[in-house]
Amino acid sequence: MLKVLREDSTGEMELSGTRSELLALGRELRSGRGEILIPKASNPFPYDRALSRIEFQQASGKVRISPSGDGEAMEIQGELDSLALLADNIEGFALEADQGDHLHVDYFPEHDYLAEGSESLVVGIDGDAPKSS
Repeated sequence: MLKVLREDSTGEMELSGTRSELLALGRELRSGRGEILIPKASNPFPYDRALSRIEFQQASGKVRISPSGDGEAMEIQGELDSLALLADNIEGFALEADQGDHLHVDYFPEHDYLAEGSESLVVGIDGDAPKSS
């Protein structure tokens, strides 16, 4: 099951799910608009809290990942090409990662698809499904 956890002091968020869930998220991101409701994890440790949804929409500029105004969602906004690059990274990770691997999505100057001020995101694999061959 997809989970989004957030550390309030650093702003870092962790997104985790099975390979198929992460691949489905990548497909959804390419559509440019949507909302995915996720059950809140009962124990977000070592993070402060669990979020209940992922919202994404097409907007001008590079991708910005941030908490929603109500603090219950991870918002992802950006131009379609930038959303597609984020989707590529999540899908590639889902296909190739081993259990316990993480993908760090962090802004740095001249980043291909992330906007300055975007929150840090760690993507992880849940479950024990084998990599695709």
